[in-house]
Amino acid sequence: MKPRAARVLAAALRAWTNPTPPPDTAAARLVIRQPDDWAHTATINLTSGHTDRLIGLIRRDVADHTPRTCTPEQAAEAIRHHLAYCLAAGHHAIRHADLLDLASRTGQSKTWLAHHITELIDGGHLRETWWRPGTYRITTPPTWAIRPGITARRPRR
Repeated sequence: MKPRAARVLAAALRAWTNPTPPPDTAAARLVIRQPDDWAHTATINLTSGHTDRLIGLIRRDVADHTPRTCTPEQAAEAIRHHLAYCLAAGHHAIRHADLLDLASRTGQSKTWLAHHITELIDGGHLRETWWRPGTYRITTPPTWAIRPGITARRPRR
């Protein structure tokens, strides 16, 4: 790292997080130190929104430089696990950007993701929200849809 890089990074992060939240309401604190003697350069308080955006930037950068070796089946399984995790955490909606981030980390394209979202909607795992574009409600399909051979309708005579 160049001698001034730590100070430039600190200034950029300080400008990015402006206005800076008070220390008691911050979700995270980032301490920047300069190499060689590792002297303190800056302490930057981050809100939860700043933290989420920073993690998203880092994930996208890591995804761009990570070898993609997942098969479509493994990527679909990763999305199913993520949906189950979101439900377990109490989240009942998911954004398209989150699914796109997950698909890119597993090496799948936007076209694959669009097809897979259609399959999840048709399977009853997701429902489109008309009031918030790009957001899907996570649903659990009814038990009759999970068990093969059992339908909700009676056959017509």
